[in-house]
Amino acid sequence: MPLRVNLFTAHKAATALRQPVGSFAPRNIASPLRFRAEQSAPIQKRWNSSKDDKKVIPPDEQKFPTQDPLPHVSEEAAEVDRIMSKEKSCDGQPTAPELEQGSPVEEILSRDKEAMKHMPKVMQDQMKKGTRSFSTSARSRLPDIQNSQPEADASAAILASMIQGVEEQTTERLPGLKFAEPEAPQGTLNFRKRYDTMQDQFTKMLMQDGKLARAQKNMSTILDTLRTSSPPNIQSRRPLIGAPPAPQLPLDPVLYLTLIVDSVAPLFRIRQQKGIAGGGTAVQVPHPLTLRQRRRTAIKWIIDGSEKRRDAQLAHRVANELIAIAEGRSGVWDRRDQQHKIGISGRANLGLAPRRR
Repeated sequence: MPLRVNLFTAHKAATALRQPVGSFAPRNIASPLRFRAEQSAPIQKRWNSSKDDKKVIPPDEQKFPTQDPLPHVSEEAAEVDRIMSKEKSCDGQPTAPELEQGSPVEEILSRDKEAMKHMPKVMQDQMKKGTRSFSTSARSRLPDIQNSQPEADASAAILASMIQGVEEQTTERLPGLKFAEPEAPQGTLNFRKRYDTMQDQFTKMLMQDGKLARAQKNMSTILDTLRTSSPPNIQSRRPLIGAPPAPQLPLDPVLYLTLIVDSVAPLFRIRQQKGIAGGGTAVQVPHPLTLRQRRRTAIKWIIDGSEKRRDAQLAHRVANELIAIAEGRSGVWDRRDQQHKIGISGRANLGLAPRRR
């Protein structure tokens, strides 16, 4: 029976048979690990070594780089002598520092013979005399002080006599009191009357729902706005009654507020009365108002006029309305003029009104 040999794969089998046996030997896996261990063994031994070759130096014997030993006394003296002998001036004297403050010019020029020839005549005369034209000694002013003592004694005597005269007058006027009698406290010290009358009335007119604290805060904002605003441009046909110059108005905001309210306050109010002229026709009769009533009417008009403004806060609306009144741009002036016209035209009806008994 013939052998079944594949001719196409026979050459591959022959090549495998020719290879040496050592090439098929298995590779030792532990050899690299052993090589690494042999290399790291000396390092491991050095790390684990506990031997220390350094010597421990006590703190007293340690030397630092900034520690400079002081020289000996003889060495220091030799160094000073070397500096003094080396650095000398032109006349051979050592250049020691000047211990006296403010050396005279003559002393400096005396070291240079050439400079002394060109000195001013006055300085040459002073050097020949050997005296100075001025002195810093405190004893030089002693005669002046002694001469001025009589004048000081005279002024002190006059002052003492004046004080004694005032004390005698006080004793004669107020026996038993060393000083003048203190002034009596004013009536405005009461906490209910510590504000100005106009300011208090305006604050209570601003009050809503009985919240006085909020009204006082609004009044404070109004006064601050009047104080920090620019001086108003007052019109000649609508002036403020009894007002100082315009630049002085913001300096006193309470006075500023009072002048504005009093300027637009009406003098009277109009009453409608029926039957006094016959029939049922109502007749307009003017009636005068007191100061508080006039101010109340003016404040009411100011608050009503401020409601037409677009400012968010009530205090700002009222403050802007007050400034507009001071400058004559507010409608409150027209309202006041209209009421005065009606009152003037109704003066004839005063005789028809019944008189109270």
